[in-house]
Amino acid sequence: MLFGRAFKSLERMFSLERECKASEEEEAGGFEARCAPNWVLSSNYFQVMNLKRRLLETYRGVSLEEAVPGEVISTNVGQCYLIHSECQAEFYNRLEGAREAIISNFKFLYGIGEKTEAKLKRRGYRTIEDLTRHPKWGKAAREFLDLLDMRHLKRVQELLWQRVPKSHPLCFQLAGLNQEEDFAMIDIETMGLFFKPIILLGVAHSEGGKIKVHQYLVRSVAEEVAALKVFVEELDRFNAIISYNGRAFDIPFIEQRLRYYGLNSNIDKAHFDLLHFIRRAWRQNIPDCGLTTVEEFILGLKRGDEVPGALVPEFYREYLEIGNVGPLVAIINHNWQDIISLAKLFSKLNEALMQ
Repeated sequence: MLFGRAFKSLERMFSLERECKASEEEEAGGFEARCAPNWVLSSNYFQVMNLKRRLLETYRGVSLEEAVPGEVISTNVGQCYLIHSECQAEFYNRLEGAREAIISNFKFLYGIGEKTEAKLKRRGYRTIEDLTRHPKWGKAAREFLDLLDMRHLKRVQELLWQRVPKSHPLCFQLAGLNQEEDFAMIDIETMGLFFKPIILLGVAHSEGGKIKVHQYLVRSVAEEVAALKVFVEELDRFNAIISYNGRAFDIPFIEQRLRYYGLNSNIDKAHFDLLHFIRRAWRQNIPDCGLTTVEEFILGLKRGDEVPGALVPEFYREYLEIGNVGPLVAIINHNWQDIISLAKLFSKLNEALMQ
């Protein structure tokens, strides 16, 4: 039995190494293969490669602990590296009247459409609270209000998604039911698309007027399972997630990696994916809804020299191959800025909805 467990552990480790090796082989066909995306052939790619050269020079002989102070986290499945940081950044959730807006919408109750809602309101039922005494809809109204008062935000969100698009302003207004400190802003960096390892998991929350960021770094692919474990444990403290395209990418990716390791893979949280709301609010006014474009046009933030998400795998491989932490520092900074931008964009959407 003992040898069986040891064998499984070794098998998993070699499997992880094969995953990274496969990533390397996919891009081993020289310059053209490594630079498959068309935009990479532009001057922007050469700027990024110049950045990498500068980083390699700057951090030659510098340890990770010197470059990015943090602490080693030990778990029963291994270790990872935790980086703490905080900053003054705008984050507020001031959606006054969120509850009133929600209970004024009868379509939360299964079976009530626009015509039935209009008929009920003509008869004097103005809110779902009023409906609690209705002979037909009273039971459903009471059950819904219980969900609302017990702050079962995910279930309320699921009910709303069944009736309106996920980008509907009322879907964002649900956030007003939550306390600011109960949101987790998340972003991950990976070695490629699905079935490749995650190399960095970032999670942040608002506390005392500051954004506090925890970044769980995978110093080698064998540390991925530990990073996933402690990341999910931290996520359990919150009852809602804020992301950018996280419903399509980050959360499914994390859940797939958790399943790979045989860990509980169900991240059961209300989820506010800002991409949906930003598309609805501003897509007519900006060239595209990529995060860096949105930062520039909505936040007035233009990133300087940094690694684009598409080249994160290349930077990480460079770090693994030669042990220079310079490319890793660029990935950590990229992830940190993504998370801080989530806080600022959430606040901007708050402002837009309040107007």
